[in-house]
Amino acid sequence: MSAQLPEPSGLDGDDPIGIRYPNTARIWNYQLGGKDNFAVDRKASDAANAMVRGLGVPAGADTAVESRHLLQRMVDYMLGQGVRQFLDLGSGLPNMASTHQIVHRTAQDARVVYVDSDPVVSSHAAALMAGPGVVTLQADLREPERVLSDPQVRGLLDFGQPVGIMFMCVLHCLWDSEDPWHVVRQFRDAVVPGSYLALTHMTGEAHPEAAEGLFRMTQDLHWNTPLISRSRTDIARFFDGFTLVEPGLVRPAQWRPDLDNPLRESRESLDSYDDDGQPVLRPITPEPPESDAGAAWHFCGVGVKDKDKD
Repeated sequence: MSAQLPEPSGLDGDDPIGIRYPNTARIWNYQLGGKDNFAVDRKASDAANAMVRGLGVPAGADTAVESRHLLQRMVDYMLGQGVRQFLDLGSGLPNMASTHQIVHRTAQDARVVYVDSDPVVSSHAAALMAGPGVVTLQADLREPERVLSDPQVRGLLDFGQPVGIMFMCVLHCLWDSEDPWHVVRQFRDAVVPGSYLALTHMTGEAHPEAAEGLFRMTQDLHWNTPLISRSRTDIARFFDGFTLVEPGLVRPAQWRPDLDNPLRESRESLDSYDDDGQPVLRPITPEPPESDAGAAWHFCGVGVKDKDKD
């Protein structure tokens, strides 16, 4: 597939919130059972799911839920290493078990900054994820200097202490010509040793035909971002300057499945709240590592920033 940014498509410039064409954040929301999406997103999502299922590949809803399970385990791991501040880049629409909900289960003093360039995402996030220790910033992660110098970010995060940098299911939305590796390096250079990088990224190594088909669909249907599958080698490059923690760069079902893996019950469930009115966390049995689910689309890993060298 071509991972180079195409020439401007000439799509309508009078559609500021992008409701005429599929939007990746809204499609993800639909895959997770959310309501912040439009018919154009649901149609594109259903078409993509039908295409990959026909090739024997897990559909988007399976991948989306698996990714939320993974997010919880990665955040819990970083909390266990003493991290109390998180920079969630390309955070997307609020969905089940968002980062601050996971963090504040066990660390009420922890701080979370959400960053997304989509104005609809940012407005929803600001309304639904407001609270002490949480900031939502509308900014483009491809402009690290702007994100890192923002007064809200500087006011909440202490860059003299470790930060958990998170790129969950977002770097595959950047073209090669936008140099996502340089983007990650700029955020890496802004944090102290002992900080962490957590990411998950699409790969086509297991099912190249499906990966190519999905990429072509994003272009043919004018999705607002591409979905670019990259090789294990190219994904590993994002961890330059970091040491991958065990089990390394693996598919989501293989990343520390021994950790607790709760997701919030739906509000409609009779058992979703305890006697004190607090949300109940539902244990999810992690998928066996030998399963092929997720192998089509993602590698994931967590790395700790190496000590500065003289």
